[in-house]
Amino acid sequence: MKRYLLPMLLLCAVISGCQTTTKQNVCDGFSKLTPSLETSVFILKTDRPFANQVASHNAFGKTRKCW
Repeated sequence: MKRYLLPMLLLCAVISGCQTTTKQNVCDGFSKLTPSLETSVFILKTDRPFANQVASHNAFGKTRKCW
């Protein structure tokens, strides 16, 4: 077990040096939700809390100038 300790430590040192240093954008991972008219009407009739979440998501992206 001890003979694997040094290679393991070296591997950990190499892997830890692979971190990205680029500045991330608040919009990364977000896209505007655009359901069709039929889907919007159905969701509004059957699941109002979800419709509010979609609207909130789209408003958040708009305020952050993502779209």
